[in-house]
Amino acid sequence: MKQAIQNQVAEWAYTSGKPYADPFNEVTLDVVFTGPDGRQQRVPAFWAGEQTWRVRFAPSQPGAYRYRSVCSDTSNADLHGQEGALQAAPYQGDNPLLKHGRLQVAPDRRHLQHVDGTPFFWLADTWWMGFTKRLPWPAGFQELTADRVAKGFTVAQIVAGLYPDMEPFDERGANEAGFPWKPDFSQINPAYFDMADLRVAHMVQSGIAPCIVGEWGFFLGFAGQSALERHWRNLVARWGAYPVVWCAAGEATMNYYLNRPKDEAEAAERLKKAQTAWSEIIRGIRAADAFGN
Repeated sequence: MKQAIQNQVAEWAYTSGKPYADPFNEVTLDVVFTGPDGRQQRVPAFWAGEQTWRVRFAPSQPGAYRYRSVCSDTSNADLHGQEGALQAAPYQGDNPLLKHGRLQVAPDRRHLQHVDGTPFFWLADTWWMGFTKRLPWPAGFQELTADRVAKGFTVAQIVAGLYPDMEPFDERGANEAGFPWKPDFSQINPAYFDMADLRVAHMVQSGIAPCIVGEWGFFLGFAGQSALERHWRNLVARWGAYPVVWCAAGEATMNYYLNRPKDEAEAAERLKKAQTAWSEIIRGIRAADAFGN
């Protein structure tokens, strides 16, 4: 039986003995958790490289949980139908994000609160490039985090690899492990997100809620809707178990700076297509996120 702590992330891996030529695109893996109250949560797992997927789960209450893996390739016994149990102990610390639970809109619709009803004040700093080597891990990132905690900030807004102010694969957008995607947007680079993982975990441990901005809006044109949907599945699987907040895109319907529409008719058509695409992407985020971030 696996052991966990309420509101803290528990993580484990599933490795396939059956090789896939393109595992990121060929296979999806979810894990269905059943809590002590009978509530089920279907949590996506993320491709971690080679033939391995990892799942992250944060139990919202103490008690006994059961889980079962669900793979798109139902013939793969390493990935599909794997069952187990998890026992969650109460959280005993003072970190407000873990003590009071993740964030939500209060019933009066006028302020934010934790799930236990404790009010939350959103004082956010903007770290658009915080996952890149321009803010190096660990020294630079930890220094910035400590400074903002000391000044009372509660949130940091940070872009998940697809940045504003530059074209894709500009060197300024790389971190210690390179870029988040292959140049043709065919597959993610798991090592990029492994480095980002360290930063997200440190923010939460420090009491700063990560506001994850998935990408800048003009990446809809660069990468396409399908790639952004896969990008978001990866983000939700990686960080959904943490007390994060999702921001679907920065300036979602904005065209790339050097790709302006030639007239009002083209501008209107682009806007309509972008609005439709983002609505579909956001529905996908909501469907994938079992934690309601």
